[in-house]
Amino acid sequence: FKGITNDLFPKVELQPPDYEKMYESVRLMLNKRNLQEVPYFIEKLTQLYEMILVRHGLMVVGQPYAGKTEAIMVLAGALGDLAEKGLMDERKVSMCQMNPKSITYGQLYGR
Repeated sequence: FKGITNDLFPKVELQPPDYEKMYESVRLMLNKRNLQEVPYFIEKLTQLYEMILVRHGLMVVGQPYAGKTEAIMVLAGALGDLAEKGLMDERKVSMCQMNPKSITYGQLYGR
């Protein structure tokens, strides 16, 4: 993405986003869930957050025990913490899990 924007707007210098408040909330949630602060996990949380900002919906896929559920739960808790503090214009997350086999393919993917 950055390569594409650099090609389209070569003279524009984009400033990196300031996620420090979010990282503080992430650290709090990691501590509450008794998880370690691993740089790779934080990077994946940041990627998930950025995808949520630009997409209407997404799926988190990967190998078993890769940390998908924990990433979602930590990010949801961090965004809820930010909402309570009135920071970054975030809102509390409401989650609902469903069995994809309980609905039709069209309902699942919006057809």
